[in-house]
Amino acid sequence: MFINFFAAACQNHTTATRFGLCDDENNTPAYIDTSDQLKWIAIVENQKIVKVTFTAIDNCIAILKADGSMERRCDGMLTYTDNIVFVELKNQRRNWISDAVEQLKITIECFTKHHNLGLFTHKKAFACNKKRPNFCHSHKETMRRFFNTYKIRLNIQAEIKI
Repeated sequence: MFINFFAAACQNHTTATRFGLCDDENNTPAYIDTSDQLKWIAIVENQKIVKVTFTAIDNCIAILKADGSMERRCDGMLTYTDNIVFVELKNQRRNWISDAVEQLKITIECFTKHHNLGLFTHKKAFACNKKRPNFCHSHKETMRRFFNTYKIRLNIQAEIKI
């Protein structure tokens, strides 16, 4: 069964120069916000003022396991011009990086089964955490393995520059 990662019902758009990505963690989809910075888990800087589409994936696009249960997936993706950015939003202190990376992997693997990732020139993935926006140690090996496997640059930070 085809999974449409570009379902209009799961999308919202903005040309704001600065906006946040939010996840209320109440089984509703993640979304763009331009006004309440206290809710922002990731901050997106859009200095080029391009139209950015955020597509909620978790709680909006069904990705099922073989047994019919819901697969874990990242919160959403940003698309603009020839770019795609997969985003996982976290609001926890422990073990969040490996959890976020796993959700990004599952989503990217499913996406590539249903869509041509090669249509995008620039491909990135972001693991963002509101509680840990800055990181005190390196994850270069995790980031290298991720890139070698998916040809997508992994960033572990809460600021996304368009």
